[in-house]
Amino acid sequence: MDFSTEYRETPIARSFRYIRRVVYAGSAVLLFGALVAVVLFYLTVPSIPRLPDDLNDIFGRMTRIYAEDQEGNPRLVHTLGGHRRVALEEIAPVFRDAIIATEDADFFHHRGVDKPGIVRAFVTNLREGQILGQGASTITQQLARHLFFTREKVWIRKIREAMASMQIEARFSKDEILSAYCNNMYFGADAYGVEEAAQRFFSKRASELTLGESALLAGLVQRPSDYNPYYRMDRALSRRETVFRRMMDNGYITEEDAALAREEEITLKGTSIGPARGPYYLDYVEDLLIRRFGSNLVYNGGLTVHIAMDLDLQELAEETISNRMTYVDSLVGDPAYETATADERKQALEAALVAVDTRTGAVRALAGGRDYTASEFNRAVESNRQPGSGFKPVVYLAALDHLGYSAKTVVVDEPVAYTTELGDLWEPQNFTREYEGPVILKRAFMRSINVVSAKLVSEVGPSTVIEYARRLGITSPLEPILSLALGTNGVSPLEMASAYSVFATGGIYHRPYVITRVEDSEGRVIAETEPESRRVISEQSAYLMLDLLRGVISGGTGVGARYRYGFTAPSGGKTGTSSESRDVWFNGFTKDLATSVWVGYDDARPLLSIVEDEEITGASGAIPVWAPFMKQATALQEQREVQASMAAADSASGRLAVLPAEGGGEGGRPEAGAETAADEEAKPPPAFPMPLGIEKIRVDFRTGRLSRDLERSLVVTVRGTNPRVRTEMAPPDGAAPEETGLLEPDGPADGTAPEETGLLEPAAPEEPPGQAGRTIQDTRSGHDGPVGPGETGGPIGPGGPG
Repeated sequence: MDFSTEYRETPIARSFRYIRRVVYAGSAVLLFGALVAVVLFYLTVPSIPRLPDDLNDIFGRMTRIYAEDQEGNPRLVHTLGGHRRVALEEIAPVFRDAIIATEDADFFHHRGVDKPGIVRAFVTNLREGQILGQGASTITQQLARHLFFTREKVWIRKIREAMASMQIEARFSKDEILSAYCNNMYFGADAYGVEEAAQRFFSKRASELTLGESALLAGLVQRPSDYNPYYRMDRALSRRETVFRRMMDNGYITEEDAALAREEEITLKGTSIGPARGPYYLDYVEDLLIRRFGSNLVYNGGLTVHIAMDLDLQELAEETISNRMTYVDSLVGDPAYETATADERKQALEAALVAVDTRTGAVRALAGGRDYTASEFNRAVESNRQPGSGFKPVVYLAALDHLGYSAKTVVVDEPVAYTTELGDLWEPQNFTREYEGPVILKRAFMRSINVVSAKLVSEVGPSTVIEYARRLGITSPLEPILSLALGTNGVSPLEMASAYSVFATGGIYHRPYVITRVEDSEGRVIAETEPESRRVISEQSAYLMLDLLRGVISGGTGVGARYRYGFTAPSGGKTGTSSESRDVWFNGFTKDLATSVWVGYDDARPLLSIVEDEEITGASGAIPVWAPFMKQATALQEQREVQASMAAADSASGRLAVLPAEGGGEGGRPEAGAETAADEEAKPPPAFPMPLGIEKIRVDFRTGRLSRDLERSLVVTVRGTNPRVRTEMAPPDGAAPEETGLLEPDGPADGTAPEETGLLEPAAPEEPPGQAGRTIQDTRSGHDGPVGPGETGGPIGPGGPG
């Protein structure tokens, strides 16, 4: 026998060997798969929330938002997440067909997950190397997603979502799942569920929806804000075409049905979009909540939110914009807003108003437009528009604080030219196209002289101006260019109101806030705002700017607030008008409230007056809104203070009535004269107390020299050593200080406009002993004479309208 013969494997043996390998490999794969399944089971199942008995309860409890009333009691002003639900039979069949065709065409043929879709999503994500959220999202999975307080795109969450979907399918019928979906999806415009959407957009019941309306609503679910027909109808109709196509592809409608639906007139006539009071304010609150906690917790977590809104001031802000903008419309010849069509309202003048509590930074009122139903765009916080001369307080503050200038420093208003950063020649112009020559800073500020502001920026440097803007809380991007002097960089009304409040508080910046406290569904505080404040400029520098800002209202470009609208409360402010009157502003404050008002077109068209050779400015276009609001707001505050004082007095008298008879004269009566101090009416403290190191003097507004010529002089505040107010010139012939015109009357007795007489803010009466006739030297020039342009540090740069 030849044992060296080569062994040859028979075909049968070879087949058995291959089968054996396949079995081993298959067993290994099955074992590995089982191991993975066990791991996934232990990772996912414990973290899947328990299904509720009612599928609608997946969407949790509503969030409630409260604002305090005048007595400090919380009042419910808005809810998020809660909404009206209807039975599936009360929803138009065409809407049900539209939503299924658009969101989940295989809804009736799967058991919670779209297996082919999962494979497609897996391949796409594998190819891209990241979780893209591609496909594989059935109606059931979208419901399941709301069980989890996260939408993070990770595989483990997708697996949990798929397992929860299968549980939903096993426990609930398709009709129950579809009903929950239709009743809880968000359609935009604050509408949750198809019933609310039908009411918001068409003022009809869900059962009355037509094919055209149903397709339009079904198309909103994917991206409600992008397709909102109130201000993006073209996108909404384009998306509707996609819905029609999918309905035709899945046999729900024919081409003829779609053609007839296209001929329907889509008329938006919903009247209850957004909260009844403060829709823009509450939109901002909602946005901040979602950024902090996520949409699912906000809409489904049963939060309790307390906000800083003052209900009375918010209502006043909205009413003032609605009423006073009618007057501004008449200045530019726009159609009456109340009777305007939807298209006309889109082109109409808009306004924004923000009022901030100067003592805390609490935003008491915020209105981002004229009509929330016409536009949800919040101009109070989302729109950065050029403030024009409204930015000049930052420029002047930098000059006063950084360079040591004073209100009586003289700068020459004259034609100037500068080479810009790009090498171009720039010749800043005054709004009037005229020049005053030598002028002190206070008069230049009150008259909003652009050339002087431009020179100051050139002297102090744009980067330093930006540094001071940041101190005041302005966070918008600012370019370090000379035209910064004229407010050519955009800012929001919220920023401006907050910045101006610093001048009312003696240099303290309070960070603005709208949310005071957030509690979870169990009442635990999960977020609370502690008012944040810090000193950003000295008390003296703040008062120097305060004096300039008060001068604007007492006799400068803002004089209309006092003499036309009767707003006489101690206050300061500044007009602002951007290039070609595309934006008009007034920003101002009292001791309690800093308010910014912006007026303009959304597309930045110029505001053109119907009167020839007349331009719309901050004085004519924004003060008509600002002054009536502040007048009523101040009256409201005074009324509250009186009521609080009376309540305190009543409380005190009640305590006195039960005091034991001791510590006094016979029978417990107080000793003679003891009641005098209690009964004496105390003088109210000044609205803006003058700090130490500040003095008032009267100077010639051309030369900066001490002067008693009422037609050529102004009272200015300067840094000094005496905290008391000075009358630098002795009264003639023993006359009372009032007779000399050196005090601070409300205005000229003969009714002449203050700027025509030069009598703007005459000095206060008190004269320190031994100071009569003494000259106060300019802190930079070091002598008593007028300060020329060379002595102020040289010329300075750009200009535009004030």
